[in-house]
Order: sequence, then C-alpha cells, then structure tokens
Amino acid sequence: MATDLVAAPDREVGRVVAFAQIGLGFLVSSFGPYLAGIASELDRPRGELVWLTMMFGAGLVLAAALGPAALHAGAGLVMRVACGGITVGAVAMAVTPNLYVAGPGSVLVGVGCAAIALATPPLLRGPGAAKRIAVAVGVSSAAGVLAPLAFGALETAGIAGRWAILAAVPVLLAAVVHRTVHGSADAAVARVRLPVGPASLGWLRIVLSVASEFCFVVWGVARLVDTGVALGTASALGASFGIGMAAGRLVGPRFVDRSWAVGAAVGVTIAGTVIVYLGQDPVTVTAGIAVASLGIAPLYPIMLGAMVSVPGLTARHSASIASLASGTAILAAPAALGWLDGRIGLREAFLLPIPLMLVLLLLARRRA
Repeated sequence: MATDLVAAPDREVGRVVAFAQIGLGFLVSSFGPYLAGIASELDRPRGELVWLTMMFGAGLVLAAALGPAALHAGAGLVMRVACGGITVGAVAMAVTPNLYVAGPGSVLVGVGCAAIALATPPLLRGPGAAKRIAVAVGVSSAAGVLAPLAFGALETAGIAGRWAILAAVPVLLAAVVHRTVHGSADAAVARVRLPVGPASLGWLRIVLSVASEFCFVVWGVARLVDTGVALGTASALGASFGIGMAAGRLVGPRFVDRSWAVGAAVGVTIAGTVIVYLGQDPVTVTAGIAVASLGIAPLYPIMLGAMVSVPGLTARHSASIASLASGTAILAAPAALGWLDGRIGLREAFLLPIPLMLVLLLLARRRA
C-alpha cells in the first residue's frame, strides 16, 4: 500500500503545495497584462487572442470530467506533472509572441493550473485541512498581486512584459523536484455530475460570480490601456484588482452569513463597474476596478457555500460541479466581453458584469 498522506510530514506536503499555488496565482493574474501585451506586439485585435487566456477554464472543465482517473496515480504525482507542464508552457509564452509557440504554451499553462487546483485539496486533507487550504489560497492571492506589477516594471523598462511570466518558473521547478507523497485514489473528486434539479441553481450562481471576476482579470488592463496610459503603467495599475480581491476575501468571512451580504456585494460590484464605464482617465478606472474587486471577492465563497448545502449533494459532487461551473464561466465571459469589444468598444462592453450581477442577485434570493 502506498504511503498514507496523513502520515507524511505536513511541512513537506505544504511546501510543495505552496510552490505550486504561487505559480498558479502568478500566472492566472498574468492573463490580463499578457493579453494586452501580445495583442500590441502582434498588432491584432484583442478579441482574436482572448483564447490564449481561456485555457484555464478549459482545464477546469477537464478536471471535473477526468479528475478521478488522474488522481488514481496520486495527487502528489498529478501536482508535480502539472508544475512540469506549466513550466514548459510558461517558457513558451514568455520567449516569443509567435502563436504557434505561445498558443500550445497557453494550453499547458491553463490545463496545468487546473490540475493544481484539483490536486491541492487531496494533498492537504486531514485534521486542520481548512486552515491549510486557506493558507495556500492566501499565498496564491499574494503572488497574484505581484504579476501585473512585474509586467508593468518590464514594460516601463522597454522590455516585453511577457518575460515576467518566467518569474513563476523557479517555484514551479521547486515543486517538480521536491519529494512528495502520492495520496490515495479515495481523495479524488467525484466523477463529473451534470447539474440538474436544485444543483443547477447552484451551478448557475457560481457561473455568474466567476464570470464577473474574470471579466476584470482578463480585460482590466486592456480597459486601462484604452484610457491612454502606456501598457507598463496599465499593467501596474491593474494590480488594484488583485489587492482588492485579497482585501475583500480577508474581510468577507465576517459578513458572508448575513442576510444582506449578497445584496451588498452585488451593489458594490455594480458601483465599481459603473465607475469603470464612466471613467475617462486611468485614476478613475483604477478606482472602479478596485471597488468592483471588493464586491466580487466574497461572491464565489458565498455561492460555493450555498452549493455545498444543497440537500442530497455530497461534498465530492459539489466540488465537481463547482469546477465545471468555474470552467464554464472562464471560457464564456472573457470571450463574450471580447466579442463585444470588437463591436461596441471595450468601454461599453465592460458593462457586461452589471446584468450578470443582477441575475445573480435574483437567483440568490431563491431557495435551492
């Protein structure tokens, strides 16, 4: 029998997960500045290239469907293989804007990041798992704040910002070479279960909350560029979203159980989105992005909590459906906003989170 994960030193496992989560957080937060930068380098419409940033969503859908089979090999092995694949993909995305190289690289990064998200809970299971997972997510969020700042620094120095992606490579390699345990197949998430009945409501709530988040993750820097600032400045200002998300998720747990929590979060998100729309200068747009991030931050945890509480739905099925919902949102929302950008302009397209939030508010009032 394989070495049981519970008996493995927590410090060993936690170190590997931390390395992987740092890479995950940094790379996901790189999507926005990367899209704006490569579109500028190739002199192509941004909407045509948004697929480069959608592979994380595709990976989450694959994780929901194929997770159990992959985790039979052990969560530790899945984590190390994922980090190895991401390393190759990150290098491909960083060294050239050539889509024949960067495109496959983005697939490796997206699918690998999803695999990290899949393998993290099994590796951290056992007594105190919630605390360890919270720490891992916090590390990922902190790394995410650094990504747009790194892009901005390189662009300001006259270097293509995509090279900043290489900053994630050392920690990912550290996870690859670090000795880990495998974890048993029992740790796998459930096979993908289509959201039917009450679960469909929970699925749609998560789709709407994640869709709004990734509108800003992918397109926030491009909206700042449209105010007339240089890409380097826009990338640095784009860090306001990550900072706001971190602050919102730090404070949010104190209020998520209140009856008014969803209404307040939706209201703040809509207010920030309106400011982004009305803003004609980078200061105003940055302020709007920051405000919107504070509202968006608690929505996914609230909606995930509601999903877990659906009667008759096991935790493993909840995880599968949540992964499917997140992947659906990340695939659809940035693409929809990009399509609107090509037809009515990004400023008007950025109103998309408002109807998403209003529908979410309506659905949140319904019982599962």
